[in-house]
Amino acid sequence: MGLTWSAHISWLFGELPYLQRVQAAQQAGFQWIETAWPQQAADRDGLGAKVAEQGIGVALLNCNEGDIASGERGFLNDNARRVELERDFLAAAELAQHIGARNLNLLVGRALPDIPIARQRWRILDALRELAVEAQARELRILLEPLNSIENPDYLLATPQAAADAIERCGSDALGMLLDVYHVARVGADPLVAIERYAELIGHVQISDFPGRGRPGSGSLELWRMLEALERGGYEGSVGLEYVPSGAGVEPMTFLNDARSPVRL
Repeated sequence: MGLTWSAHISWLFGELPYLQRVQAAQQAGFQWIETAWPQQAADRDGLGAKVAEQGIGVALLNCNEGDIASGERGFLNDNARRVELERDFLAAAELAQHIGARNLNLLVGRALPDIPIARQRWRILDALRELAVEAQARELRILLEPLNSIENPDYLLATPQAAADAIERCGSDALGMLLDVYHVARVGADPLVAIERYAELIGHVQISDFPGRGRPGSGSLELWRMLEALERGGYEGSVGLEYVPSGAGVEPMTFLNDARSPVRL
């Protein structure tokens, strides 16, 4: 069916209440959406009905990442929060099944002080192995997203190679990689190289331009070449638009059907 765009409703249509963004995405022509973990219970409770009402698919759901405002980026590395992790993951898995999402984005955490890094990395792998069993039983896939170390210092899976190593060491088909080209470019690496090198592991892709994390076409990345490389590598999923909008909605819309792009609405 070819590559299709996915609107990240936690980033786009921010001028609207959360649940209204589903309809806004559908009216803008999107067949797919993705979302961070909805923090409000009413939004979680209403999301399934809204998705069904609009006839739109959900490409990706984030698990609860902890206190983002205070700098948390997941907490798999914190053994003291094991019960919280299991509870939150099960809640995300149940919501994913309810809304028809197959992919769960699970951030692993930033390094904790006074605990050996090796122990924290072991804890991440141990947690992933356990959660992968639950995900596989529910026909879900856990995706690990490398976050750049400039904006997310001490994040414990900061590169695509680190994520690939964790996936390999866990040895489960229920694990894959979420590749956000902005995070790769932010540290001076080439997203095109990452796409080609890790094609078999990529379960979802997110894009924004660099510098600035704006809409495609606002920076210097050769995004269309990257999308073509994804297609050549056999990727058949959605391409998530996770960027900082300059105005309401996804304006301007021209890039969505740019003749250079293999992705269509």
